[in-house]
Amino acid sequence: MTASLRTLYLQVPFRIAHGVSSTRQVLRLQEADHIAEAPFAPYYTEDPEETLRMASLPILPKHLPRTATLAFNLLRHDIVCQAQNIPLSSFAAKTLGPQGHPPPACHSLSIPDDLHAFEKRVEELATQFHVLKLKLGSGDLGLDIATVSSARYAAPHVQLLLDINGGWDPVQAAAMIEKLAEYQPTLIEQPIHHSHGIEVWEDLRSRLPSQCPPIFADESVQSIDDLTKLAPYIDGANVKLLKCGSFEGAIHMIAKAKAVGLKVLLGCMIESSLGTTAAAHLAPWADWIDLDGHLHITNDDFTGLLFTPEGQLKMPDRPGIGAVRCESAAKTCLS
Repeated sequence: MTASLRTLYLQVPFRIAHGVSSTRQVLRLQEADHIAEAPFAPYYTEDPEETLRMASLPILPKHLPRTATLAFNLLRHDIVCQAQNIPLSSFAAKTLGPQGHPPPACHSLSIPDDLHAFEKRVEELATQFHVLKLKLGSGDLGLDIATVSSARYAAPHVQLLLDINGGWDPVQAAAMIEKLAEYQPTLIEQPIHHSHGIEVWEDLRSRLPSQCPPIFADESVQSIDDLTKLAPYIDGANVKLLKCGSFEGAIHMIAKAKAVGLKVLLGCMIESSLGTTAAAHLAPWADWIDLDGHLHITNDDFTGLLFTPEGQLKMPDRPGIGAVRCESAAKTCLS
């Protein structure tokens, strides 16, 4: 087994409430022809070089960093599923039941610095993607409102997912949610910072009208325990492989969300098609999907999931994760 780091280069700097990124890194593990990856997210503060060192040890430590844990887990699932000639989704079906039709694909846009260019980009993307995720939490409430207004004007027919990444304080959040409800967003994700406790979420919910847009949690839901505690005050949760630490962890998170009456947004980080394809095997059990991390990079060296001209998810017809290196693919990788 070999471990390596790969740097992914973003097409343009991607700005969210947490900061701006021009590059991201992923950990890659390879065993014979089996390859898996897991991304590093800045707010988890894991050191890529130290993670690589630990993942390369002949005897693995009992406790590995989150990124390494996920990469090893996905590698094991790819080996087992390929041996059985089944996709990862078949493993998920054992717990989650029959597969539904995956929801329409989503494309994310970072916080804009040029609203005119942003409006043109929204109009362009809306010809294929009928769900767009807007990153807000810029620190300028006027810019946040203008961002949503511009997107709604440019694409009146699309579903808008508004992702604040915890960029509003609790007092601002209630007023902003009411204001942005005028633009008919499909949902509002992580309006307050994940450092706030349950009592702040409870207070926020009490300030909102009964007909406000659905409120989803992302960074505040790191475990099933978090999900259970927050369930009375949210309408859904963003489930990501990295947060859950394993493929089966994400399966259990989806199952728990459904059991307590919550909707599921299946998300990803900035990663290559190898990473987003692994996550996409859970798409049939999600209500919304946000799996476009690979579309933001210039050096995607894998091909796997694709999006049709109509904005539908198309999975590869291969066992295991199903993504292959570009030089091994029958069709050219997107760049």
